[in-house]
Amino acid sequence: MRILHVGNIANNAYNNAKFLRRKGIEADVLCYSYRHIMAQPEWEDAEFEGQPDEFHPQWDAHDLGGFSRPAWFLQAELGPSGRTRRQRFKGQFRLERLLFQQPNFWLRAWAKLLECRRTGSHPSPRLLDVLRVYQHRKDFQRWFAGYDLIQAYATEPIHAWMFAPEKPYVAFEHGTMREIPFEDSARGRLLTLAYRQAGRVLITNPDVITSAQRLGLTNFQFIPHPVDETKYRPRPTLLRDQLVNRYQTDLILFAPSRHNWALKGNDLLIRAFARLRKEVGRRAILILSDWGQEVDRSRALIGALELEPFVIWTLPLNKMKLIGYYNAADVVLDQFTLGVFGTVTPEAMACGKPVVLNFNRQVHEWCFPEMPPVLGARTEHEIFERMVEVSEDRGYAAAVGQASREWVVKHHGWELVADRQVSVYRELLQR
Repeated sequence: MRILHVGNIANNAYNNAKFLRRKGIEADVLCYSYRHIMAQPEWEDAEFEGQPDEFHPQWDAHDLGGFSRPAWFLQAELGPSGRTRRQRFKGQFRLERLLFQQPNFWLRAWAKLLECRRTGSHPSPRLLDVLRVYQHRKDFQRWFAGYDLIQAYATEPIHAWMFAPEKPYVAFEHGTMREIPFEDSARGRLLTLAYRQAGRVLITNPDVITSAQRLGLTNFQFIPHPVDETKYRPRPTLLRDQLVNRYQTDLILFAPSRHNWALKGNDLLIRAFARLRKEVGRRAILILSDWGQEVDRSRALIGALELEPFVIWTLPLNKMKLIGYYNAADVVLDQFTLGVFGTVTPEAMACGKPVVLNFNRQVHEWCFPEMPPVLGARTEHEIFERMVEVSEDRGYAAAVGQASREWVVKHHGWELVADRQVSVYRELLQR
């Protein structure tokens, strides 16, 4: 069984392939024309100092502690260049010229458009939608050759449907189903079709079941985000002693999520932290990550509340460093608006830490037989109350942390994630 995982946003494909290889599955990753630092194996598994360039990291300049990128991870580039592709659809090339120079291209693209229409997917893709994608046919057909099944992430199901018609494919949703299929755009129309034609759609965000139902999908199932609880685990760290001694603190709060007030509720967290220090007098510090669209806005609020001495900013942390911060913290805080969690919550839980976040139990009932022992909070006051509870009763906090790790191992572990995918592959390949 040879599986190709296409697209590697947030290293989801890399982690899934790594888990599957532990199970004896020949799983490879294709990451093309995307070199963001958080989509690189080194960000996930290497121990290094310094901060590589976010969009073009030069790993040769860093001591990776012996880590070597696996041969099954393919970093490739899509041709022609992005500039040429943009020009083609701004009118620089006349239709007549393309017709004479590439008649077979147009015949194939037209045939693919007719195939789109035969699926009955609505809204139906247009000819220009197909043309935007079809020019890369040769690249994808070369990459897809030799595999039994394609697992396509984010918007990659479009390419799996377009260029591997003889292979089953699995669409892996990690937030992309919330809005993109409903766009009045080429990718919106094509992704809608690709979801509907997939052998299976794997949903990692429980709330998007409403999107799946809106699209009329019946071919979906839930699968947890890929998190390796053998790596994310309780472990001693010198970082905690360093923070305690430097800041004379008795409570370390860690909130690594990006700054986007509408999606993460960072402002609610900062205001609750201000109350914890001023109303309760707790000698707490708050560690924040310096990334996201509204970092400046968060910094301004911290300044207005006179919290600068008690807030520590870190650059975005590679995953091995992140584990150290999870273990140094007393409490980890995630998001306070969406009602669902990504990887921060299960990573922190696997490290045995209590996690505070907005958690909508009803949304998760179709996914988990047992709800995670997280500390729910949606408003500034509720966040403040959870902070007080864990700071005043350390035995309670420790018990929640232990129960959290046990829950991850049972309901969110790497082996469960891998086994569910293998089961899907076998079912599709036996059809």
